[in-house]
Amino acid sequence: MTELAARVAALMPRAEQDLAELVAMPSVADPRQYPPEDCRRTAEWVAAAFTEAGLHDVRLEPTPDGSLAVLGHRLPPPGAPTVLLYCHYDVQPPLDESAWQSPPFELTERDGRWYGRGAADCKGNIVMHLTALRALGDDVPVGLKLVAEGSEEQGTGGLEAYVPEHADELRADVLLICDTGNAAVGVPTATTVLRGLANVVVTVSTLAGDLHSGMFGG
Repeated sequence: MTELAARVAALMPRAEQDLAELVAMPSVADPRQYPPEDCRRTAEWVAAAFTEAGLHDVRLEPTPDGSLAVLGHRLPPPGAPTVLLYCHYDVQPPLDESAWQSPPFELTERDGRWYGRGAADCKGNIVMHLTALRALGDDVPVGLKLVAEGSEEQGTGGLEAYVPEHADELRADVLLICDTGNAAVGVPTATTVLRGLANVVVTVSTLAGDLHSGMFGG
């Protein structure tokens, strides 16, 4: 573990460079606000980086909402399980840029922390996956699959609609979602359960006008 920790530490300058490049891409998956080319450019960056990190057949797959998912894999050793790595490369729009202490699409260091739109959610997690793969090199005891979503922040359901028709591409024994946080700075944290999300639409039908409760109620 000491040797692996040393490898990770040696890769941190590259991780910072990767994160700076990713943050500089305004990959907001809403064509009303930012050009779709920004999302495609980010997807291509992610695909190239994971290819260089040792995944195979890394490609861009269109999903029903128009976004591009990045998919790739690495075959497992005989009898080993497969881990699905999940991340998303799209980000929320910065909204009022004047309210930011530093430019939203420029990675900025303050008090030992890195700031920028998407630095934590979820481009920092993309860089975490890449750094781990680089540190491990050929010493990966499991199979790997990758899915990088392109419209998670917009909630338009592109990947959700893609999955049922392509379940085998994403089938795995374990799903690793690193779109979460740490309990505190410097404290490694494993989140084992997520709440999920449910959308509920409630429709209430009433009478056209008021009626006397004594005559019509009861």
